[in-house]
Amino acid sequence: MSKMDEYIERVRHLPPAPTVVGQLLGLLSDPNRNIDRIVEMIGYDPSLTAEVLKRCNSAFFRGAVPAADIFEAVSRLGFYEVYCVVVSLMAARTVALAPAKSALNPDVLWRHSVTSAVAASALAVRIQEAEAVAFTAGLLHDVGKLILATVEPEVYSRLLTQFGVSGPALAGAEAVNLGVTHADVGARLLARWGLPAQVAIAVQYHHQSPAAANPFERLAAIVHLANILAQHAAEDAVPPLDIATIRPNVLELTELEPGDLPAVLDQTRTGLLRVEGLLQLTG
Repeated sequence: MSKMDEYIERVRHLPPAPTVVGQLLGLLSDPNRNIDRIVEMIGYDPSLTAEVLKRCNSAFFRGAVPAADIFEAVSRLGFYEVYCVVVSLMAARTVALAPAKSALNPDVLWRHSVTSAVAASALAVRIQEAEAVAFTAGLLHDVGKLILATVEPEVYSRLLTQFGVSGPALAGAEAVNLGVTHADVGARLLARWGLPAQVAIAVQYHHQSPAAANPFERLAAIVHLANILAQHAAEDAVPPLDIATIRPNVLELTELEPGDLPAVLDQTRTGLLRVEGLLQLTG
């Protein structure tokens, strides 16, 4: 058994594999997708049905008459928006794993993950990559931190305190002290869950050169850059974006110039306003 699998196996209450996410991603790529099939897949899970209806009928989206069923909710929100709700609910269940006494704040991690997902989707639209795949990879890129914080709470809290909650310094310290990085563990978990290979591979290499993620180097570049942009999406939260923190070839792969990044940050902040209503994001 690999080191990654050992850590995953030590988590006692890991959420079940989200098979509906992979199925919905497959439908997203089908230009002839059938809304009845989408409704059927979501309808198999009562909790998903309830949450999608709840969000569709929230003050942010509600029409004159509340949606009474999933078909109407999908029709009103749109397939992509419903997919974002589904994958985010799955991710939120995983974030709930975070131990109570840890330097890993689940609320902070959740907001960073959602912001990264929004930034990744904005980048994907800009360079004509699959928006839902980028959203998923951005949302789940730090899921491995939850595994490490759960099974090695004392060691991981010390690493977070010493090296910060994100960045290549933390990943390097994880490798030295735990034998794996959160990116490695997260990618292995996503592969075990049956998510598409490009999602798992992009997560695995989001702190490394995207060339190592071949043939999914563009998606890895998107996640790498989205992770950095998410740390700068809050106004005045951090110093100005340092281009030196971006791995070589990332801008080339994403077809961006340094001068394009402020516009992407603005798109991310605008996108968050809609996502906050859709996912009822707080904090």
